[in-house]
Amino acid sequence: MLLNLCLLLTAAFALSLSYREWPVRRAPLAHWGLVAFAALTALLLVWYSAPVGDLKVDLRYVPVALVTLRYGIGPGALVALGPVVWRLLDSETGGAVALANALSVLLLGSVLRARLNLKQLRVSQWPTLLIPYLGVGVAVFVVPGAQLLAPWLYLGMLALHGVATLAVLGVLSARLQLLRLTFEARQQSRQDDLTGLGNRQAFDEQLARLPVGEQLVLLDVDQFRRLNEEHGTAVGDRALRYIAQVLRDEVGEDAYRLSGEEFALLLDLGSETAARAVVERVQARLADSGEVPWANLSVSAGLATRLPREQPGELRHRADEALYLAKANGRNRLVLSPNVPRPTLAPDTPADIRPRHSLWQAQRATVTLLTQRRPLTDTDWLEVLRGAVDTLDGVEAASLNIREGNRFRMCAVVAYDPDLLGLEFTEAAQLRWYGGPAEDWQRGKPRVATMSDMQRAWLDEESVVHAPDSERLARAGHRERLRTNLCVPVVLDGEVVAHLNLDSLSKEDAFPAGVMQDAQLFAQQIAALLQLQDRWRELEQLSHLHAHLSRADDEQLAAHLAETAHDLLRTTYTLLMRYDPYADTLIPAAEAGLGVNPLEAPPTLARGEGMAWRALSAGQVIRVDDILTARGAFRPQVSHPERRALMVVPLLSRTGDPLGALCLLRDLSRPFRTPDEALAQMLAIVGARVMEGRAHVTDLEVTLDAALTMLGVALEARDFETQGHTQRVQDLARRMGEALQLGGPQLTALRRGAALHDIGKLCIPDAVLLKPGALNAEERAVVERHAPLGAALVARIPFLEPEAQQVVRSHHERWDGSGYPDGLAGTQTPLLARLFALCDVYDALISERPYKRAMSHEAALAVLRDGRGTQFDPDLLDLFCQVVTPWPGVES
Repeated sequence: MLLNLCLLLTAAFALSLSYREWPVRRAPLAHWGLVAFAALTALLLVWYSAPVGDLKVDLRYVPVALVTLRYGIGPGALVALGPVVWRLLDSETGGAVALANALSVLLLGSVLRARLNLKQLRVSQWPTLLIPYLGVGVAVFVVPGAQLLAPWLYLGMLALHGVATLAVLGVLSARLQLLRLTFEARQQSRQDDLTGLGNRQAFDEQLARLPVGEQLVLLDVDQFRRLNEEHGTAVGDRALRYIAQVLRDEVGEDAYRLSGEEFALLLDLGSETAARAVVERVQARLADSGEVPWANLSVSAGLATRLPREQPGELRHRADEALYLAKANGRNRLVLSPNVPRPTLAPDTPADIRPRHSLWQAQRATVTLLTQRRPLTDTDWLEVLRGAVDTLDGVEAASLNIREGNRFRMCAVVAYDPDLLGLEFTEAAQLRWYGGPAEDWQRGKPRVATMSDMQRAWLDEESVVHAPDSERLARAGHRERLRTNLCVPVVLDGEVVAHLNLDSLSKEDAFPAGVMQDAQLFAQQIAALLQLQDRWRELEQLSHLHAHLSRADDEQLAAHLAETAHDLLRTTYTLLMRYDPYADTLIPAAEAGLGVNPLEAPPTLARGEGMAWRALSAGQVIRVDDILTARGAFRPQVSHPERRALMVVPLLSRTGDPLGALCLLRDLSRPFRTPDEALAQMLAIVGARVMEGRAHVTDLEVTLDAALTMLGVALEARDFETQGHTQRVQDLARRMGEALQLGGPQLTALRRGAALHDIGKLCIPDAVLLKPGALNAEERAVVERHAPLGAALVARIPFLEPEAQQVVRSHHERWDGSGYPDGLAGTQTPLLARLFALCDVYDALISERPYKRAMSHEAALAVLRDGRGTQFDPDLLDLFCQVVTPWPGVES
């Protein structure tokens, strides 16, 4: 019976999964599917019955009773039919009992159905669920041998059927309760807490379903901020709830609150005229005078009708344009969006509505970009530039040049050929195009140029623009069509960071004072975006700087740190000075910037000389607006008169010891400010930590190299090697590596492999290793084991390069493949091992051993040449003969 109960609950759980949403809605066919599922469940329960004599005990009547209570005696009889027929075919007695039980369940269940609603079952009604099963199990009273236990069996079956019924109903009820709670939570998430209207999520869902030809209305409360400021947010909330009630009265559930004081209506009224009438009624009701603070409200509205194949975002954009056009032209207005991308006067638009994009809308686009946590792309700059062209009267074409380092790049154009994109200009070229005083340019003062002014600038541009770029400008810039140019320098922290060029192709006097004022607003927006872009660039470069520096050697570390400081702080010149503890001086390590002259060596500063030592002593950044007026500032003999703004950043270890200093120079017109100092300090912290770690690693590497060299020298004392063999083969290997232009890591691996090349001889018995005469075949095999044994030993040394291990294992391989231990041929032998084999054999030939005399340099080279193409790599042998020179004391 326990298995029966588990099967019944599993079936109930499977059935509950068919409920997918709340409220539950099922087609008639789905109901018959449930009846069929109940019939199959009843047959499954019969299959796993528990036999009691000729009878079988199971829970098959629970599906019968539940279907009868839910759908009536007819569907219940269909569920009971299968088990009854099964039992009749199996046993006449069992079939008769099954038929009697089924009829009792159907009759009692149909009687109970009239008085019991399963959807609203209360706890007090639970005992009534036993009624359909009162006739089930009566047969046990007449089964031979079961009379004594019959009352207990009957009551047990009755209780089990009741519990099983409650359990099935509990599973289904839990599923329905979960669906109901999920539905309510979803409804609450789609409802605005303050007003009870649908929120932005609900609006987006319904907007996507809005049919073609229906209307979207966006409304914005005029001067709502003033209401909040004068009367407080509580009154503002009352006003919003009042507006929501008015909207609900007019359109019911089709009103939504999007954010703050912005509302929306989705209207299915058949025409724009009817939709407009609704909006006008709303405006009239809100404008009613009264004594409460939220009386006499006004709302501006934009209305758009959905077009065929129009996306929801496009419809929202048109309605948004109409709304902000209404707000830009006064209070309490309704503007209908025409069915074209660029707004024009609609037939019923008041004459005083100007058909132009709102400056508010352009500012919203800028704010959207400011809130996006990512670097800006040329596509983003094009959006900003199009906003300026769409907003400013008389502007028909435009271009935007953004400063990148010390040059300006054209990153966006409107109404010009895209071929202009990517053009770069120097600062001098931009100033020449501006044509006004440098002071006005650096203050961001707008400049208007007529055709004659622009022609004069074009005549002089060859001195500041390369000829190919000048031709590209003339061709793709349509100079013959230009009539007026409005140039607005974009200034950030006293530096011109961009050029906004707005052009008229039809008028000579296109840009009055009002347009110039609005253009400056766009310049301010561009400056804000560039400032955000700078912060993102700083964070990105600082996040990558540590990883890059950690992998660099000393020279690369200095160069990368200087270049990063130059780029992030926009210096004209950057010098990184490193502290030399032996000379107690600051020595130049790397420089970056304009005018770096390799013939003009940067200074070396003794202790106490210059601002760098002053910054190190104080442990603080020093800023000087004019180096010529600063006491104690170091001034080189050959100086650049324009580099007069100085900032020195000390690089100190964790214990306060000097590591170096960053010396940053700018032009006098761009002194360093507090934000620059904060950024420089962050950069210095990263650089100092990496320099300190690098110095520690260098010390460890020197110690490791010394230990490995000492190990190689110790091996000389055990073998017949002459004194200095290890040092000589290391030196020969280094010269060969430099001749091959190997990188630093390979040279280090070669040096360490040379020091350890015969370490495996520690494992060779003295009787074999020190034998003065010739070795027999067995002894030679023992000696040849020193290469793989040595490789196994050095593999246990931490941080030893794999290529150094290859030198130890493979320096006895031969070019023809007859060497040991692996019989490698040709280039199968690693390069460093082939290279070192030449050095090792050469030094053995020119060195005196107990069993041979030393050869001359020429004789040794002759022996090596005899092994060309058999023992040695031919190309490496030729190079070796060019590189090697006789050692002092070795005959040539």
